[in-house]
Amino acid sequence: MNTARRALIILTTVLMGAIVGAWTSGTVAAATRSAQDTATLYIVQGLPGAAIDVAVDGQGVADDVQTAKVVGPFDVSPGMRTITFTDGAGKVVAENTVDAKAGSSSDLVLHLTAVAGDPPVVTQFANDLTGVPSDKASVTVAHTAAVPPADIRVEGKVLFANVANGESLNLVVPVGTYSVDIVPAGENTPIVFGPVSLTVQGGSLNRVYAVGDPAESTMNVAVHVIALPESGSEQPTTVDTGTGGAAVLIQMVARLLNMWRG
Repeated sequence: MNTARRALIILTTVLMGAIVGAWTSGTVAAATRSAQDTATLYIVQGLPGAAIDVAVDGQGVADDVQTAKVVGPFDVSPGMRTITFTDGAGKVVAENTVDAKAGSSSDLVLHLTAVAGDPPVVTQFANDLTGVPSDKASVTVAHTAAVPPADIRVEGKVLFANVANGESLNLVVPVGTYSVDIVPAGENTPIVFGPVSLTVQGGSLNRVYAVGDPAESTMNVAVHVIALPESGSEQPTTVDTGTGGAAVLIQMVARLLNMWRG
């Protein structure tokens, strides 16, 4: 191999290393900037027997959202954001202004209160995106049903005690399928909801919302699953392309390889 070709190979190797380094650092930096510059919102429709339209700051984002359905993610600018829920006739069912912090993720739940006859409310629940091992699941159970404080039992044992409307509790549990029911706080009967079989997904945040009204036989459960990084570190979500940066280096390498082959 002559000296010229040897030099081209060495230069190509160096440039390829630069490409990898530039692409990796640029992609991670872009993903970090994106996460820091926006807030992520999910909408959980916990109002029984209704199809609901959703708007953020007056801009429609979802139509005809049925009971127990989750829609999103919606990326919004950080700050105070007004979430409006309307019915099919355009009547405002509920509205709330929430704090969408930069880099945050939240579930916004439309649901009944524990007081009969009160209008529906919108409760913001922050999503804890801390990673968990693939054989474990982060489970957050929220009370958003029209019942007084309640105990949530798993396999017949109280796992979440005295949970009031609008509150939630979190545990990390082994992956599996669990029998879940809800009873009044400190009581064994009546069973307000369930038992139902709940399968939790490993390496994920499993958000479970009890919704509806037992007096109207509309109790239901809404489930929202968000995949988590196993290590707990934030993963890049975008790949940048174009004519600058790494793209220029790639073009240079291509030219050098063509020269070497020629």
